[in-house]
Amino acid sequence: MKHNRNTVNLPLLHQRPDAIAIDLDGTLFNSQTQISRRNSKAIEKCLAQGIPVIIATSRPARSVHRLVGAELEKRCSLVLQNGAIGIGALPLAGRIKEIIPSALTRDIIKAILQMEPEMRITIELEGYSFGTNRPRNPDELWAINSATPDMQLSIEEALTQEATKIAGGGLNRNISHVADEISQRFNDAISVVPANDMTFLNITSKTATKTNTLRKLLHSQNISLDNVVAFGDDIPDVDMLKACGISIAVANAVPEVKAITTYCTASNDEDGVAIALEKILLQKPLP
Repeated sequence: MKHNRNTVNLPLLHQRPDAIAIDLDGTLFNSQTQISRRNSKAIEKCLAQGIPVIIATSRPARSVHRLVGAELEKRCSLVLQNGAIGIGALPLAGRIKEIIPSALTRDIIKAILQMEPEMRITIELEGYSFGTNRPRNPDELWAINSATPDMQLSIEEALTQEATKIAGGGLNRNISHVADEISQRFNDAISVVPANDMTFLNITSKTATKTNTLRKLLHSQNISLDNVVAFGDDIPDVDMLKACGISIAVANAVPEVKAITTYCTASNDEDGVAIALEKILLQKPLP
């Protein structure tokens, strides 16, 4: 049975895990959107012992490239855009892409803007480009989107390509009513996952989840999710945390995550991921 944990409580394993899956924002990243040296070293130790590490995030490739750094990005497998994109790094292999058809993307955006005309919409594409209804200036682009002006397209330009994710936000208030309506109207084709205290929406193909894409990458080495340790903090991580054999919430996780995880570590600002990985690699219980 899984329990809600509010104190540090970590597993004692009888054997090392076959893989590690880690969310970024609120989990591996601290409040300054940085990976601490301790967290980085803990991941490097896992990789040195031959344990694949998978970064599983809502972010697109351009953000991961900028914020994670070239070395970790190259050595870790990636589950991007909530599972819409998967990129295997040795020993794992595979490239996965789950799209939302252009006609459906157009219908979803129209429905969102009918409810909330001021919402900022982003259409993520497979590469580094994205479309938006509210273009940013170059300084904002780099600070917020990890993008340069040539990556920013209009909505109409983006709709000529295959979308991998639709994101909505920018109102700085609860938009759960939008999530509920879009989920009901397009339920057979898409997944709608809110984040950031219901102020942001991630919309992907129904088949694009962190779990599904993680499973496909692991399949290249016949690794079962039962033998994977997963870390997370927010609603987009729930499906992955439920699916993996050992699930660990950081102390700053939302209640919905703490309720379904088996263990809890320190917060993202206290190197919670590193603390857990160090204990797992040493196979020692917490005193």
